[in-house]
Amino acid sequence: MPRAPGHVRATTPTATVAWAQSADFACAYAVEVGAGDDRSSEAWARAAWEGASAPMRWFIVAGWRFVLGLRLGPRNSPDHILGWRIVERRPDETVCQLRSWFLDAYNTFRLDGRTLVWSTLVVYERPLARLVWPPASLLHRPLVRIALRGLVVPRHRAR
Repeated sequence: MPRAPGHVRATTPTATVAWAQSADFACAYAVEVGAGDDRSSEAWARAAWEGASAPMRWFIVAGWRFVLGLRLGPRNSPDHILGWRIVERRPDETVCQLRSWFLDAYNTFRLDGRTLVWSTLVVYERPLARLVWPPASLLHRPLVRIALRGLVVPRHRAR
């Protein structure tokens, strides 16, 4: 049965990066995209991060930099999405990666037919990651669901 537009569901991570099986943390959420929407996985990733509202972008970038210590790249680069380095680029999957001194993080955006799956995988490089990431993931999960819902449900604008 087709799902309602904007219904975000938890699913199995779909990342194809070699170390995905050894990630210390993995989560994924899926949403159905409209039949007429032919955006690439990279376009969806850009819409999720770069298309977020200014306050949301500020909040997530501050968390990435100051809580997780992630080393963001240039924001206006074709090889980065809101500072995340694109390490793999195909029409059906875009893999973004960043590191801090204590963890390595990947976000993948994969199209499987009409389903967009956003997977997050984190590898703990130092013991501090086991203390920092679990509480941060409590914010990460709902933010991903909100972002995915916002991608497929049109916003109503006041006229």
